Amino acid sequence: MRKYIFLLATFICASTIAQNIHTGYHSQAYILQSSTNPAAMPSSNFVLGMPVLTNLSTHIQFPVSLSEALDKRQDDSLTINIPSLISNFGGKDAFYVDARFNLLHVGFKVGYDKNVFLYFGDELVSDFNINFSGDIFNYLTRGNGHTLGQKINFNKEHFDGTLYNSFYLGSAVDFNDQLKIGIRFKVLTGIANLHTEKINLAFQTSPDYYQTTLYSDVLVKTSGGGGDFNPIKNSGFAVDLGAIYQATDDLELSFAINDIGSIKWAEENNEFYTTDGENEYEFKGLIQSSADDDSDTENQIDEIVDSLTATMEINEISESYSTKLKSNLYIGAKYKLTEMHSFSFLFHSKKHPNVSVNTFMAGYQLQLGDSFQLLTSYKNFSGISNVGAGFVLSPGPFQFHMILENTLLEVFDLKNFGMHMGLVLHFGRDD
Repeated sequence: MRKYIFLLATFICASTIAQNIHTGYHSQAYILQSSTNPAAMPSSNFVLGMPVLTNLSTHIQFPVSLSEALDKRQDDSLTINIPSLISNFGGKDAFYVDARFNLLHVGFKVGYDKNVFLYFGDELVSDFNINFSGDIFNYLTRGNGHTLGQKINFNKEHFDGTLYNSFYLGSAVDFNDQLKIGIRFKVLTGIANLHTEKINLAFQTSPDYYQTTLYSDVLVKTSGGGGDFNPIKNSGFAVDLGAIYQATDDLELSFAINDIGSIKWAEENNEFYTTDGENEYEFKGLIQSSADDDSDTENQIDEIVDSLTATMEINEISESYSTKLKSNLYIGAKYKLTEMHSFSFLFHSKKHPNVSVNTFMAGYQLQLGDSFQLLTSYKNFSGISNVGAGFVLSPGPFQFHMILENTLLEVFDLKNFGMHMGLVLHFGRDD
């Protein structure tokens, strides 16, 4: 249990820096472009990402808003809306936090025409999500009276969290000012992992004698948090690929697929928690008569607890295992109406273990001179609407960006919130 608490705290604390860059994908901010598309090239010859300040952001997605979870009574008191909770949990409605914390970013142009940009850096990555269905709330609130004779399964619940360090080396090449391609290699070091390989729980109540049979088939894999933990042994590799094509003078098309890779978690750092297949336990209830005293009831409870613990015992084993990174696909288009006004479209799909989460975004960029850009966007994240806005300020060698991914800030209707802010130095501008 202590290890679970440590890992959960690690993921939550490390997950305050978000990866979901949408409004800034077509912005003037190079560091936001490069984070999502390795083919992005800066307008300067040398780029230095300020440690810690390169891109500070947060993006959190909730499965249910306060207005959906709570009902207001006539006396102004609040009560939990159980039917709403049941309908909103499950599928793509989950708690997501994706995070990347830039520790270093250095890049420079090479070649006679300065058409090749080389860069390297280091970042801390956290990817965290919890997904569970509304069946749990339904069973706990309605009881088992409406399911007599039926086997009720709880097998849609899923938890996955990974924390790792990524040292990357990338290159972007500009071909004839029309096509840019990029590739980024990543050497990964796993810090912590906790995920449910399977959690199959079930209850079945007999319609004749009302005894309940419990079934469990559990396998949870963890790495990190132990006293002898050595993260250097948890190694992995990943690659990002991207391309930007200038179809016409005004139309730009782009494509990127990131985080294609995996991490192998060393056996000495790991612990598995498993029931070794499906176990079952039949609960027949308590027997009590007027002649029984409290001690007899307590003895029955103790016997039930001991029997249940022995039947449903979780075994601990240690083996090496591998986990795939959650890959990200980006497809974008930007149309420059005038030197000041541009419109853009972005599709982003992220592959989670049990579902793909898609985001569609329409954006507008207002260029006020060479050093100031205003941004706004409308985004639909898995059916949830969102309005974003921000700016990029580039005076001299400095480039500062700040973006809010949810500017409406309706607290009771809020299901997601994102913010991006960072400072990067640019030298030898060619524009």
